[in-house]
Amino acid sequence: MGQDIGVSYKGGNLPAYFAEPSSGSGVGVVIVTAIFGVDDDTKKIVDDLAAKGVPAIAPNMFWQDEESGVIAVSPEGSERGRERAARVGRDDGNAYIGACIDDLRSRETCNGKVTVMGFCFGGSYVVQAAARFDVAGGISFHGSFVENFLGEMTDVSCPLAFHYGDNDAVAPMAAIEQIQAACENRENAEVYVYPGGQHGYMFPSRGAGYLAEAAQLSWDRTFEFLNKL
Repeated sequence: MGQDIGVSYKGGNLPAYFAEPSSGSGVGVVIVTAIFGVDDDTKKIVDDLAAKGVPAIAPNMFWQDEESGVIAVSPEGSERGRERAARVGRDDGNAYIGACIDDLRSRETCNGKVTVMGFCFGGSYVVQAAARFDVAGGISFHGSFVENFLGEMTDVSCPLAFHYGDNDAVAPMAAIEQIQAACENRENAEVYVYPGGQHGYMFPSRGAGYLAEAAQLSWDRTFEFLNKL
């Protein structure tokens, strides 16, 4: 099981959830969460990664907001979450990720390589982190508004993988097609689209929105991705 930690950031401590394998070392993963924060879904992902030999850390991207805690998944919670996400400065958000990359690299269970993994709100940060930091790769699951940050792809050299459902109301096919076009001529960028997948299809807590078969295939492809780094 993981634990709550503080990541060194500008003389203070950035709250995060962290878990690492009991032995050995592997590629580290920084997880950028959905708008709801470091919730049980996120903690399970961190724990599951560590159980498979992957040290992982999920920063609270909203720690400096007036509403810094976890927001429950609901229509009202979604509205609050969107408003909160809009209050996070992009430079600040990227700096939080950079601090977590440094933290992971300092740990014996990390082999020195770090990837960034983003869910929903975190998806666009995958592109920016890949462009701005020395990371080994980036993986996005139903990333929101990634199409707005494709201009930074010119600065990306590491492998990327984007996972989407074709029934995503937040990231519609028109947006996904822009991402596909940006990846078309790259040898190390893949866009996977899962029939019937809605926004948040990776999360078991989403009820009918959870698409188990697509989620499992996404994870299978993710571990293939990580194992090649």
